[in-house]
Amino acid sequence: MELDKQSSGAIVFRLDPTSGVPPYQQLVRQVEDALRLGYLAPGDQLPKVKDVVGSLAINPNTVLKAYRELEHKGLAAGRPGQ
Repeated sequence: MELDKQSSGAIVFRLDPTSGVPPYQQLVRQVEDALRLGYLAPGDQLPKVKDVVGSLAINPNTVLKAYRELEHKGLAAGRPGQ
């Protein structure tokens, strides 16, 4: 899996429509992989939902579902307004 990181430090998500894996799970796995490989460190900020929606042209609820899953796993913490 290819993980990209912008110069700003934010992860750049990529979706594979042929994988058979739901888009939200692809986002979750990419964050998990980025943490495991050291591309993301605890405290790093994930991209804003609207930025992910704009870059991937997916439904905002898909991104929110992925972020909720990451929160449930203890890998992310929501900070509204930041």
